[in-house]
Amino acid sequence: MEPILNSNEYTYYLVGHVDDFPERLGRVVRLGKEVIAVFKTTDGQIYALENKSPGPRGGTIAEGMISGEVLFDPICDWKISLTDGQVLDPDTGQVRAYPVQVLRNEVRIGLLTKEGGLFHE
Repeated sequence: MEPILNSNEYTYYLVGHVDDFPERLGRVVRLGKEVIAVFKTTDGQIYALENKSPGPRGGTIAEGMISGEVLFDPICDWKISLTDGQVLDPDTGQVRAYPVQVLRNEVRIGLLTKEGGLFHE
């Protein structure tokens, strides 16, 4: 996997092509130890969130459904913003949101470059 370096301290990794991600459904990708749920909205925007429910029962979020830029957690039905991973009122919590780049139909997810070294699979 060939990384693309970015001046914002993120390294971007290819995880697929735009057509690999179904609209309004999640798809799980793994980058080393990171398990990430990737979602594509009906207007073609792609978002990446940590595949972990912020609710008290735990679980994963990749099976959740999206409406606009909101993900409905499949475990506790909480609403999660796809843009920043923040749980919407009246509930509280957050999941990690990852930066996404789409270049020439390729979807890349950014991971923080770690202490002078790069993330390796």
